[in-house]
Amino acid sequence: MRYVFFLSVFSLGTVLVSNHAFSAGDGLAKAINVEKINTDADEEDPCPTPDELGLLYVRKGKKNYDILIARRTSLKAAFATSKPFLADRGADVRCPFMHQGKYYFATNEIPDEKLADLRNFDIMVQIGTQRPVHVLGDINSKTHEMYPWITPAGKELYYSRKVEDGWKLMIANGPVPGPIGKSKEVGFPINFHRATVAGNGLTMYLQGPLDDGKIGIFRSKRGKITEPWSKPAPVTALNHPDTKKGDMQPALNADGSRLYFVSDRPGGKGGLDIWMVPTAQVK
Repeated sequence: MRYVFFLSVFSLGTVLVSNHAFSAGDGLAKAINVEKINTDADEEDPCPTPDELGLLYVRKGKKNYDILIARRTSLKAAFATSKPFLADRGADVRCPFMHQGKYYFATNEIPDEKLADLRNFDIMVQIGTQRPVHVLGDINSKTHEMYPWITPAGKELYYSRKVEDGWKLMIANGPVPGPIGKSKEVGFPINFHRATVAGNGLTMYLQGPLDDGKIGIFRSKRGKITEPWSKPAPVTALNHPDTKKGDMQPALNADGSRLYFVSDRPGGKGGLDIWMVPTAQVK
């Protein structure tokens, strides 16, 4: 199995297309479609780089999901055309995340096709162009583990684990000071998962099931880092009533001022698109 980082994507490109803002009326935040990177295919798993001059995301190729990156020249500019970032020729690579120069992602790679029945997603970490390795500790198991997210201070690692009824949100000690591990359930109901936490570490966005059978974006808060998270509440200013699948896959920038997410709401390019909204609009 071969992973290739295309390091040249970090060069700054020319912005050709501005983003498109869309609002569906009273009560809904004005979300911005990240136009330049969206297509009629599904764009998923957005994750801004720490400087937010890059946006990592995935798109399915002929057979597998690959991680792409779009760059921009400034925080006020639109993202330019995407290029491959992490390409795998024999397995899916999903849900990229960057922390302190390391790249975390999930893959269903297997060392030998004879083990195809054991294929599942594990969380990996890679430094530069070195070979990716499994995240140590008790993070990975015989089931699926995906959607890693580390708090800015590095003390907490959130991820999702597939159980019999659905997905559970997990928390483990992060890489600072390390070692990673000592996983446990956060305590949310089933399928409330895919957490993103940024800024002061006191506000979490995640996805969860809505009453109409669609997926929505929820928010949880805590007063201190040592306190438990509150019951997730739907972000009504963000969940669009005219979606088919819903609004999902939230990802905050480093200071928590902007929230990227995925939606099939009207006004997109088709399928699932990546959108962005200032968090001040959804408070």
